[in-house]
Formats: sequence, structure tokens, C-alpha cells
Amino acid sequence: MTATDFHRLAQYPGSGCEKYDRRAEIFGREDVLPLWVADMDFPAPDFITEALRERLADGAFGYAKPGAGHFRAIADWLCDQHGWHVCPDQIVPVPGVVPAMAMAIRAFTSANARVIIQPPVYFPFFQVVRDQGRVLRENPLVERDGRYEMDFVGLEALAQDAEMLLLCNPHNPGGRAWSIEELEQLALVCARHEVIVVSDEIHMDLTYPGVAHTPFAHAAAHGGLRWMTVSAPGKTFNTAGIGGGFAVVVDPEDRARFDRERRGMHLGEGSVFGLVAMKAAYTQGAEWPGELMAHIAINRDRVISAVADLPIEPMTPEATYLLWLDCRAMGLSDAEADPGDVALQRFFIDEAGLGLSQGIIFGEPGRGFMRINLATPTKLIDQAMQQLRRALGRD
Repeated sequence: MTATDFHRLAQYPGSGCEKYDRRAEIFGREDVLPLWVADMDFPAPDFITEALRERLADGAFGYAKPGAGHFRAIADWLCDQHGWHVCPDQIVPVPGVVPAMAMAIRAFTSANARVIIQPPVYFPFFQVVRDQGRVLRENPLVERDGRYEMDFVGLEALAQDAEMLLLCNPHNPGGRAWSIEELEQLALVCARHEVIVVSDEIHMDLTYPGVAHTPFAHAAAHGGLRWMTVSAPGKTFNTAGIGGGFAVVVDPEDRARFDRERRGMHLGEGSVFGLVAMKAAYTQGAEWPGELMAHIAINRDRVISAVADLPIEPMTPEATYLLWLDCRAMGLSDAEADPGDVALQRFFIDEAGLGLSQGIIFGEPGRGFMRINLATPTKLIDQAMQQLRRALGRD
């Protein structure tokens, strides 16, 4: 067991954290309860803070370089936690998941190439494609029986003239832990049309009790398919602010090509503290995800219970500490079209006093949805639900 206190609020106003200190900028007021940006409010696990404390005591913070122990730690973690056997030399250090996707787009696609995403999806997917001068192609997920599924008919059509697909696995914001059958079908379509798959698996450790993550690698053994996976410890261990991540690129030629792109951007191979935290996470953190997600499951269930009689339908997640709320029955728009129009986000801000992520930023299929972050002490989740129920006249 770790010594982490899931009831202690480690992020707070004035601490320099984005979640609290950008409230006025994001929501127009500072008195909202912030449950938006995807990091945790409680402290990182004790074995990480202790490793950082020991490194800090050395007093030297020069250029850092990952050693063989870092790559071995990642490979062992993937094997032990997910049954995925990776050779350490197939791992490439990256500063983070989104920068790694940018590198992959630049390394493996041509100018003006078409890149497929599956909205609603983590909003940087949209911009990282456009920022590299590529053309965005959207293959929206299908909502069926309160969960998202992939549209393989639509994917088949788009894949015919696309060069890459960015996969969010597990899915943010809908919380799906994609099944092996779904991933295999996606892999078959992409192999057939020579579409490279880049799988973002930063939420891979954050599955609920009884649910397992399926690495895309387990579905990728189809002839001719080119693929890579990018991930990082930041979401699992609450270390996003110190950075650090990794890419798994199995094909030697693709790995060399990707690494040339990475080196050409002159970003280095990681910060001192990012590397220390990563090694500590992957060598000492085996019990942490289970403990964390047991707490998140309590918060998830509290929200689902609290909105049961409200015009809000939660999409029960299989993974991530995020909960996707279908608020379409509230009848509010996503933008203030006229002075008499009450926008959905303004209701949550001004009436409920809550700072959530607006669904529309995840793509057009997110219209009418809101995303709430569950990685906070349960008392704050209860407070948020009390404020929401009061705003809807159900106190």
C-alpha cells in the first residue's frame, strides 16, 4: 500500500497549478469549483516524492539522459501490467504524448496528408494535425446504448485516401476501454489501406475494477500495418507538470525515422525530475493504479447517483478518471446565440458554480455534453453535486 491520502487537497489557489490559478481566465470568475483539466487534486504517490526529494538533495540539475534502467523499467511495466512484451531498444524517449504525435505526423506523413481522428476526442488531436499542415478527417464515434462504438463503415471510406489515424485508447472523454475485437477491426481496415496508426495510451493504467486495458499492439499483428504507441506516466501518477513520456516503435526503420524527427526538434531526452519520477513510477508503482481507481470508482458512483433524477445522463466509464455527462435534455445551447440564450457552460459556471470542460471542444459530437474530472477528494465531488442539484432546483 502507498501512503497517499486521497482525501487531501494538494492543489489549491496560489499554488501555481493550472486547474485553480487559471479559473478567471477560463471561466470568467475565480469562485467556481474547478473540475476540468485532467490532472489530480491529491498528491502524487509517496515513492515518487521520495525519489524526487533524494535527487533534489544532490543539488546538481544538469542535462539529463535516460539510462538503460529507464527503458527496462518501462518494458517491465508494460509486461507486468498489460501483458505487452516490448524490448527496451524499441522505446524512444519523448517530452510528452502530444509532442510525440506531432513528431509522428511529421515523420510518417506527407505534406497535406489526410489524418483521421474519431471525435469526440481529446481536443489537442484536432490542433496537432492542423499545426503540422495536414488535413483533418473526422470519423465520429457512434453513440449506442450509452457508450461509444467505432464507425467502421465510415472509417473504411476515409481510410482510402488517408495516411494516418490517431487513436485514443482508452478513450477520452467517453471512457471506453476498447476491446480486442474493436482494435483488431480497426487494424484490419488501416492495414488494408496502408494507414499508419498512432495509439495514444496515456490512460492505459486507469481502468476501473474488473476492466482491463488492451494495448493496440495486441491487435496490430496484421501484415503490412505500420503503427506506434505513445504514452507517459503523467496521468497515472500525477506527474504531468514535470513531463516525460515514451514511444514504442517496433519496426526498426520506422523507429530510426521517428528518432531522427525527434532529434531534429532539439528537445532533449527529458528533464532530470521527469526521468526520476518515471523510473520511480514504473519500478515501485505496481499497487498504485488499483488504489487510485478504487477511489475514483467511489467518486464515479457518487456522481451517477446524484444525477439519477436530473436531465443529465452520465456515460459510465470503463477507464480514465473523467466522466462524460450528456446534458442535452437540459435544452441549453453550447454558445450564446442571442442575449436571451443561456449557454450550457454558463449555466454550470453561473448557476452551479462549477468549472467543467465544455463538450463541444472535443468535436461536434460533444455538443450538449460536459466533462467532469473525478480525481479529487470525495468531499469535493459531493459539494459539486450539491451545487448542481441546487442549481436545477433539486436540493
